[in-house]
Amino acid sequence: MLVPASCLLAWLPCLHANAQTDPPAPTGSPAPAPDEIIVTGQRYGEALTPAESEFAEDEIAGQGADTVQEVLDRLKPFIAPGSSAEDEPVLLINGRPAEGDRSVLSYPPEALSRVAVLKPDAASRYGYPSGRRVVNLVLKKRFSAITVEAGLNGATAGGQYGGELSAGRVSIAGATRWNVQARIARDGALLKQARAVPRMPGAYDSVGFVTGIGSGELDPALSEAAGFPVTSAAIPAATADSPQLADFIATANRRSTVDPNAFETLLPARQSLSLAAGVTRPIGAFSASLSLNAGSSRSDGQRGLPMTSITLPASSLWSPFEADVLLTRPLDGTRALQNRNRSNSIGATLGLTGRIAGWQTAASIGYAKADSESLLELGIDTPRAQALLRDGPAGLDPYGPWDARLLASSTNSSRSERLTGRLTGGKTMFDLPAGPATVTVAANAGRNASWNRTSLSADPTGPSVRRARSQADGQLSIALPLSRSTAAGPAPLGDIAVELYAGGQVQSGSGTQGRAGGGLTWTPFPIVQLRAVIDRTETAPTVDQLDGAPIVTVNRLFDFVRQESVDVAWTVGGNPALNRGRRQSLLLAALIRPLADQRLTVNFGYRATHATDGTAPFPELTPAIEAAFPERVTRDAGGTLVAVDARAINIARDDRAELTSGIALRLGSRPHRPGATGPISAPLQIGVSLTHLWRLRNELLIRPGLPVLDLLGGDSGQSRHSVSLQATVARSNAGLTLSGNWNSGARLDNRLAGGGNTRFRFRSTAILNLAGFFEPAGSTRSGQGPSWLRNLRFSLEVRNLTNSYRRVTLADGQTPDGYTRDEIDPLGRTLRLAIRKRF
Repeated sequence: MLVPASCLLAWLPCLHANAQTDPPAPTGSPAPAPDEIIVTGQRYGEALTPAESEFAEDEIAGQGADTVQEVLDRLKPFIAPGSSAEDEPVLLINGRPAEGDRSVLSYPPEALSRVAVLKPDAASRYGYPSGRRVVNLVLKKRFSAITVEAGLNGATAGGQYGGELSAGRVSIAGATRWNVQARIARDGALLKQARAVPRMPGAYDSVGFVTGIGSGELDPALSEAAGFPVTSAAIPAATADSPQLADFIATANRRSTVDPNAFETLLPARQSLSLAAGVTRPIGAFSASLSLNAGSSRSDGQRGLPMTSITLPASSLWSPFEADVLLTRPLDGTRALQNRNRSNSIGATLGLTGRIAGWQTAASIGYAKADSESLLELGIDTPRAQALLRDGPAGLDPYGPWDARLLASSTNSSRSERLTGRLTGGKTMFDLPAGPATVTVAANAGRNASWNRTSLSADPTGPSVRRARSQADGQLSIALPLSRSTAAGPAPLGDIAVELYAGGQVQSGSGTQGRAGGGLTWTPFPIVQLRAVIDRTETAPTVDQLDGAPIVTVNRLFDFVRQESVDVAWTVGGNPALNRGRRQSLLLAALIRPLADQRLTVNFGYRATHATDGTAPFPELTPAIEAAFPERVTRDAGGTLVAVDARAINIARDDRAELTSGIALRLGSRPHRPGATGPISAPLQIGVSLTHLWRLRNELLIRPGLPVLDLLGGDSGQSRHSVSLQATVARSNAGLTLSGNWNSGARLDNRLAGGGNTRFRFRSTAILNLAGFFEPAGSTRSGQGPSWLRNLRFSLEVRNLTNSYRRVTLADGQTPDGYTRDEIDPLGRTLRLAIRKRF
């Protein structure tokens, strides 16, 4: 800031405030005149590392987001271009590490003053591996709001509808802030009946019926009494005693057939409830934060109408027939099989940041507790029903209602507790000609205890399993600036910075694992940035991969062996047999910003990973995967696929390589100037990003002796090319965002089809989404409108705008069984309408 000396006295009361809000003078500014004084200061909320790019309030408002988390999601193409979906940025709040304080993610976007993306070398200065992007969320000094939002959603094809309601309170007063947020959401079930899904084979009846064993008449005497041949008869209405032959005359050759798709869900009903609260305030020279959270969720799915067939002997007291007959019936009317999951969780995190003996430190401790229950009903236990029938009246009434005790089922109960702690410290150790060399030390420790019991209906008191596991890790990082441009001119070699780190992890049951790596950032010209990151890590399974609670859900899969779609019991959870492994990765990236304001970014990247004996999620059940893991697949006596153990696995070798490229453009017009005529208009913001991912290699060797799986060459149906698009045109009071993904065609070779080879061709697919928002008060002449209209927002989101899906065909162009439109993507296009009011 340039201030004439004659005005300095008038500015003195404002100097402190301006020093906190104005940016420092740019490099290369002209020298001050003799009668001028330069007043500089650090901006409020500035981080240790300078920002590479920033998003101001107008750009944040133009995203139409409802929370800070949604802002980060929508800005991701500009924050970390070319990064993978799992590369979440490290968060700072007002320049300090968040350290487990995630409550800020539920704040309304209006609480943000700016979002700053730090330079790539920032991660190591905060104790994280090189290559992670660091985002600084700078909050407004003063902000207070109550936000209420209600939304409705549903599929345009019908069948499933839902909604959510949330309310929150946020207050910020300088370094002190607090918030509380509650949310409830529910989605109805999507039944197969609502879509054109083929019915499962079999006889489905809401009452039940008897037939002769073999073909022909049920009973000659019944045919004579009825006056026509009787081959079947529905179970008659309940009587005081067992039915007589005459009771079956009225139901002769009649059945109460039902549509089985009315009792089976493609998507279960879901409900969730969450509550979060957080407070941050200064304590002396430190800043302390406490966040609390609690949540509950449930899902309820239906697995079809349980039917069974048992033999009713002629000698039974229940039989009026002269020969044995076959009784086919449901459990109890239209009572469907259930798949239920319940979970509850609570957690708390306490954090403290500040300076101790020249070290910028951050510490946090967290506690989380969770419990869950699941029920999977498998069907009527036919052998048990047949055995009870032989016991006569004291055993089982074959005609009356049956209760759930005759169902075969699996239940699981689990509890877990987790205690974690993290400590980081950073300090400038010495000065180099290009700048200070900084050292960062980070340490993490935790202990996890879990208990779970899986019980079958045949053994309700199944054994319980208790496990406890501790882990600790540490990392030492050093950042070395080797060359840096100054106000006098650029450095001969440009700006060069190096980060090196080394660390290790100790986990009970897995020994010690080490890691080391580093990154080099070179800016030979102001518009070009080159970066290389090398990492070598000895990996170990996570606590969840080892001791996670078993969860059984019903997934609809295509069975390549029998060429059919089936509903299978899909089990996930911990696998204590997992082993440790090693991983090496290389990242090369180039960033070009040809414009001085850094509004245009072009990026290129190459990433290669080589892992041995590592842990990986269970892959899609393709023919190659089933051949490699036959012990994970369960089939019944007829060969039908019924269950898959999809817990994590060890991979002998995993090789991946990919190229990324992208372009991101941000444009913004100037806002309406005070004093100008006409309605007040917010600045127009335009953002466009286009990213291309080219998978060069993706090969798996499950275990020595097995063939290498080429996931790009026909062993998985994975696309080689993917393109993502996001385009936003908005003002702070209205905007539209078009986003989407395109995947190239692929193939999958089914070598299990009758000893031959059936090739499935996956067509290229584009999925587009459209989202818009409108604030009516902002369109009025004054820009305010009546009080009830202020801070009111309407938003509409259309997912899968063109109702697309990934088509699959055989070599002759026919669609294989199990790959119809509604089986691949039963939900299709969905709409969400929301109303948000900020008080």
